[in-house]
Amino acid sequence: MTTAIAGLDVIVNALNAGRDIAETIANAHVLPAAARSLLQALESHPAARLIVVGGAGSLEVRPGLQVVDTEGFAEGLPEHLGVPEEYVKVVLAHREALGLYRLSNRNWTYLSPSAGRVEPGGRTGRFRVGGDQVLVREDGTSDISAEDLAVAVLDEAELPRHVQRRFTVGY
Repeated sequence: MTTAIAGLDVIVNALNAGRDIAETIANAHVLPAAARSLLQALESHPAARLIVVGGAGSLEVRPGLQVVDTEGFAEGLPEHLGVPEEYVKVVLAHREALGLYRLSNRNWTYLSPSAGRVEPGGRTGRFRVGGDQVLVREDGTSDISAEDLAVAVLDEAELPRHVQRRFTVGY
């Protein structure tokens, strides 16, 4: 990894741990392993910036209560995200990776999208930016299009506002 990032100003990690849901669940351990590898590589390239597109499960629904820790979270995954309850392993792996970044003194940024599915939907360039709390619309929905999520990544790459912090985006 150290060789792979040599000479780069910004690295974007949008790692998917599998080609399908079952493989992603089986390989959830790859997410914190990748965090460790990237952080170690950044020790040799301290000026490089890392932007990680992670999960929303570690966002807070209220101070001290993360989405993943709410009652019925795993059981609600099939209905809310269309994934099996076992997908909670991936959510917890994303949270573990975020914890590793937070312990680091490297130039990292962690982007948690809104709590709903990220799907194609058009680029509006108009979305809210938050910190550790999940962004919810007045109607209770929490989402962002894949296109606007990409805009948020590029905005952060061009104008760093969240170095050594996590942020979220949503409508």
